This record gives sequence, structure tokens and C-alpha cells, in this order.
Amino acid sequence: MTESKPLLVAGADGFGEALKDSLVEHCRAQGYEVDDLGTGAYYDKAGEVARRVQTDGAKGLLFCGTGMGVGIVANRFSGIQAATCENVAAARCARAINDSNVLCLGGKVTTPDDARAICDAWLAQEHGKPPSDPAPDWWSGDVENFLASKWPGVREVEDASRKH
Repeated sequence: MTESKPLLVAGADGFGEALKDSLVEHCRAQGYEVDDLGTGAYYDKAGEVARRVQTDGAKGLLFCGTGMGVGIVANRFSGIQAATCENVAAARCARAINDSNVLCLGGKVTTPDDARAICDAWLAQEHGKPPSDPAPDWWSGDVENFLASKWPGVREVEDASRKH
């Protein structure tokens, strides 16, 4: 039985458009279904992608000049763990530790080759599993137990933030 690949939803602003287009093509070539929401204001595209991740269970791909603007906006949505990643190690940790469901990349700071490697690592990494093989020295059963039980605390902080 083969595991199905998640739906990917992508969006960008003008500074991230070329990188988005390159990565969408790359992901489709690897057999992913990608819904490309196009290009627009970074905050609009971040909101569109975040809503699709919330409602469809998709994984999001967002692009702007640095990846930070789209990440900031996407993280305002409940249940979104958007991570701006500038290298493979950060992408693996974003999934392993934070269960990131939106990858944010910068079209002005990330090459297409680096973006492909970052995205491939992010998509391949499972939450709660070591971000490398062999596992890093700091990875332990205690870390895995913490990661498996952290969500109620994270949601409590998220809920409190929405009361103000």
C-alpha cells in the first residue's frame, strides 16, 4: 500500500513568483497535486493558502521576498504552523519539532536549487521523528514524548492570544 501525497497549495507575491513557479513545477514532477493560487499581495496570498490548509488539510507553500511576511500573516490563522526556512536543517526541524504545515520561502534570498532541496526535506520529514539519520545528540525519548504531548499547551497559548 502506498502512502498518498498531500495536496499542496501555493501562493506568492511578485517577489516570490518565479521561485513559486519553479517549485510548483518541481513538486508536480514528483507526483504532488499542487493548487497554484497565483500571485498577488503577500497578505492576500498568505490568507488564501492558510485558509485552504485549515479547511482542506493541505500543506501550504508560500513565497515572498524573504518568506517572512507571508509567514507572519499565515501564522495569524488558527492551526497554522508556518515556518520560514532558509536551509534543509531548518526545514527538517520545522516538521520534526513544530509539525509545520506551511513552508515559507524567499524569492530574493533562496535559489531555486536550494528551494527544491528545502522543500523536498520539509515534505519528507515526519513530525516527532528525528530530523536526521543518525538522530542528533539532543534527540531523545524525552524529546519525542514532549512533542507528542505539547499540543494542548500550544492551543491554550493560541486561544489566549485571540482574546485580546
